[in-house]
Amino acid sequence: MDTREVIGERGESIFRVLITRKHPSRGYLFDHPRFLGEKKRAIDFYVELFHDESLIPFFFVQVKSTSQGYTQSDRRLRVKVNDSDMKRLAAYPAPTYVIGIDEQAEQGYILSGNGESTTGFSSLCTDYPLNPHVLALLWDEVKAYWTSPHHATFRSIFCDLKRRK
Repeated sequence: MDTREVIGERGESIFRVLITRKHPSRGYLFDHPRFLGEKKRAIDFYVELFHDESLIPFFFVQVKSTSQGYTQSDRRLRVKVNDSDMKRLAAYPAPTYVIGIDEQAEQGYILSGNGESTTGFSSLCTDYPLNPHVLALLWDEVKAYWTSPHHATFRSIFCDLKRRK
């Protein structure tokens, strides 16, 4: 196994830990993520919300891990996502997200993959760290998506404002 594979697998494990942490006031928000692996291009995980049984809201995630740290000028995480993966994420009729993992610091950041921008990037904004506050916002956003009759007008709050169309 080469170093890139080790970093990638560690990043996926870090994502699992971060997304399944207990929220201080709301409890567990997300069920254990299901790894899809190489079976789906651009999608690594399927994640369900803990919710009543009448509706099971879910979302898809692509995890990108790095040990390269951050850009100096604007402190963006050095992970790459290509144009075709961003277009593919935007094509799913469900909420999709890119999770950037700083493998050394064991920190993650979330960015929408729902088509606000369908061009690839070489660094990910760090405006939305996977902390309890952001995880609660994610739960609320995904639940709102699945309970709204207006899926076509969905716009995520987890956007890179520098890249938004």
